[in-house]
Amino acid sequence: MDISGIDYLGLDRVLKRGSGEIIAERDDALLVRDSVSGAYLLGCEDETVGLPLLDRCIGRDCKLLMVSNCSIGKSAFARYGFTDMFECYQAAYYGEKPPIDAVLSVRTADERDLPMLMENYDLISPEELEKVVGRRSILLGYDQDRLVGFIGEHLEGSMGLLYVFPEYRRRGFGAALQKHLIAKTMEAGFIPFGQVKKDNLASLMLQEKLGMTRSDNLIAWMWK
Repeated sequence: MDISGIDYLGLDRVLKRGSGEIIAERDDALLVRDSVSGAYLLGCEDETVGLPLLDRCIGRDCKLLMVSNCSIGKSAFARYGFTDMFECYQAAYYGEKPPIDAVLSVRTADERDLPMLMENYDLISPEELEKVVGRRSILLGYDQDRLVGFIGEHLEGSMGLLYVFPEYRRRGFGAALQKHLIAKTMEAGFIPFGQVKKDNLASLMLQEKLGMTRSDNLIAWMWK
């Protein structure tokens, strides 16, 4: 299956970095398991193909699943007993490496930063956040010597974990942090991409401002 399209960048990333194991492959479907995040990722547009493939390969013990087609994702959510799901657009950066805003310097977070990160970011579990930090995947942003926020890469490779402290918001630091991460990702040889919830208008506007391309279709992430 051709996974060069924007909807399939998650599968493309885990395979290119060597952490993805192909579980099943057809001309019209690809199912991969990522050893880093533990997620299964399904690229498929036909429900009559995708659901039987999931039935054969994952079952109800699957804890984390991404499906490139939101309609298949909704069916899988009910079918396998997932507890939470969000529908999101995929956003990807295909341009030249962006110029870095000199007003913001960055350093890579390490274990000493975990208490601060856990105190301010609760959209993933502390265990997952610890793994992200262990992979050196979070950048801390500084305006001179003042920590203004952070951004990172989720375990499966997508950009996210963006947080700017309230007193520093609406000053362009979020965009500056994302530019740093885009540049870092490109230097590693990958296409920068991330997911934005379908109703998060502020984040969708930020991606457009940064020159990100947004997918036409929605993908689905679900977990237990």
